[in-house]
Amino acid sequence: MLRDALVSLILEKDFASISIKEITQRADVAYITFFRHFESLDQLLMEVLDEGLAELQGHIETLAKQSETSALETEGRLIFEYIGQKADLFRILFKSQSVTRVRKKVARNIAAIFRKSCAPLARSDNQVTIAIMSNHIATSLLALIEWWLENNMAPPPGEMGKIYKSLIIDSTVGAVSSLSTASRKIKTSVNTTV
Repeated sequence: MLRDALVSLILEKDFASISIKEITQRADVAYITFFRHFESLDQLLMEVLDEGLAELQGHIETLAKQSETSALETEGRLIFEYIGQKADLFRILFKSQSVTRVRKKVARNIAAIFRKSCAPLARSDNQVTIAIMSNHIATSLLALIEWWLENNMAPPPGEMGKIYKSLIIDSTVGAVSSLSTASRKIKTSVNTTV
């Protein structure tokens, strides 16, 4: 009840202006009940976000194991369907300035998931490392999710899956490939002139 009360209050106003008293009143529990479960508002917020984000990360990790190109649109659609089901939680993540460190943690964790799928793109002649690629995919995905939530979850998840694949995955692969090709051409040119 305390978690639900916090979520509903954050959707109405900034986290920094919410009091424990407001949460307990909204949850219809005694003030002391809050302290039986949590030490602070920050702890409650982190628990709410950590639960939802752990689910999202698990969801993305399972989907990222699919390497087929046709599966990438499905992966994207399923990510956006999940976000749609948990829209209030993700609106909190993107709405409040107070949760910046949580967003950074989420980006790092999602990037870690994508590192394995980025490994085949890494080349010794390329300046784009696995860490750069996976961070780019993670932060781009979070930005796309934020935009989608701000635009009332339109277009639908199926279309967002196509956008995710094209805008994030295909673009990243294309950019890495073109940088690798350019790097090889420069090395060949330098070696020929020397």
